[in-house]
Amino acid sequence: PGLPMAPREGRREPTPRGSRARQSPTRVSKNLVRVASEYAPDGSRSRTWFIPRGAELSEENISSSDDAGDGAAFRAPASTLTRWFARMFLPEDYPHSVSDDYAAFQAWDTAQGLCSYVRGSLTTKALLEGVGVGATGATAASAAAQFIARDMCGMVGGLVFTLVKGRHLDAEAKQWRLFADLANNAGMAMELAAPLVGNQHRGWFLALACAGSVARSLCGCAAGATRAALTSHFARHRRNAADIAAKEGSQETAVTLVGMCVGVLATTATGGRIGWQWAVFVALTVAHVCCNVRAVRALVIDSLNRERVRRLLARYDETLDDVRRGSVTAGAGARIIAKNSPRGLAKDEALLPVGMNWVLWPWYRYRGAREVRSVHLGAPVGSASREETIDLLRLLRDDRPADSASGDQPVKGRKYALVSPRAHARAATRVVLSVDATTGDQLEAYVHAALTSCAILTDLNGSRILTEAEADDWMRRHYDGFIATIEGWGWDTKDRVLLA
Repeated sequence: PGLPMAPREGRREPTPRGSRARQSPTRVSKNLVRVASEYAPDGSRSRTWFIPRGAELSEENISSSDDAGDGAAFRAPASTLTRWFARMFLPEDYPHSVSDDYAAFQAWDTAQGLCSYVRGSLTTKALLEGVGVGATGATAASAAAQFIARDMCGMVGGLVFTLVKGRHLDAEAKQWRLFADLANNAGMAMELAAPLVGNQHRGWFLALACAGSVARSLCGCAAGATRAALTSHFARHRRNAADIAAKEGSQETAVTLVGMCVGVLATTATGGRIGWQWAVFVALTVAHVCCNVRAVRALVIDSLNRERVRRLLARYDETLDDVRRGSVTAGAGARIIAKNSPRGLAKDEALLPVGMNWVLWPWYRYRGAREVRSVHLGAPVGSASREETIDLLRLLRDDRPADSASGDQPVKGRKYALVSPRAHARAATRVVLSVDATTGDQLEAYVHAALTSCAILTDLNGSRILTEAEADDWMRRHYDGFIATIEGWGWDTKDRVLLA
């Protein structure tokens, strides 16, 4: 109670057809009355139909003019090309059919893609030189064998990555998207360096080429999976994911064509000068990383994952302290809402999956709350000891209210139970879920586990991890208010909770 809240952030509603906001003024005689307007597939008005003022609606009296007001039956060629361009590269009814962050993300994504394709021409040239193209004594069989070995290593690397990290890609789509491009940079650098090392030790060329293929395979797996997740995000209001994916493919094709042309020019200009090749590569890599960081920062996603839940818990605790002190004014409340909304939190989210942000040091340092003890959500009952298993089964029985593993002060309706670590301080906190646990139950379970596993809440002594009794008390007193508050800040707590 008393916490600043705002309605859920929504997409801009499209202006109804026929309103002044979406119509260009058409100069017509004062003696004519508009009776109908014709619209193009992209939603723009293309032709207007008139009759003389006071006349009856008949074939003899009706006339038409295009939106430019020149009386022609069709638009000018430039306007037609503009419509074709929009239909080729933009989703139908853009910008009303996509989320607000679509344009900014696609702009930066296009720029980084251009940098990648230009560098790809340089690495392709380096690999061909490495396998002996243009050298005396090189055979096609030897070159084919090296390329096959390189491709096989990349495929194996992709399979292993999917096995280990596949379930995390939806929840941390932004972070894995940037990881994919950094892996691509590393792979390209190794491929460009492979011929230089191979001149001294032939075996090192194949090793570096295979390592580069593995890195680029990781990029392909992570980028493809996160692209599907981001497409769903862009299309969540209109369910037009197929259209958005098709237009993304068109944009990618156009950027590839431009990148290939520029890449050929760059390859020709640098020739055999290794220093110039590396100078161009490093400059484009820096631009590539900057564009990708801006693209990731442009995304505003209102679904909850583990990191966002931890950040929102910390900010909710700060807001509670402000309310207790009576320091929340009308102006301060608006600032709190803006800071804790999906758009405000996006500025502070981790750039890479937690545990990998050291890669960007010293340009970036992650300052969020980490899991001091990892949380295993959905742990099997058999992961507990025999005594704990008996308690868990008793707590999760249909005819008994559920509570944490301690069994103290059970809470009716709880669909999970915590198995707190007892062996050592850094052991995982295991969460056993009931078979009928909903998305909301899983969110509640993770919040409860995070309080006992992360230094989130603060007191006079700073941030600290709560004991089981303190976490139980916090859940009883504040959990419902926490959910209502973050919903008011604009977060989706029901349909899009991703806590894998």
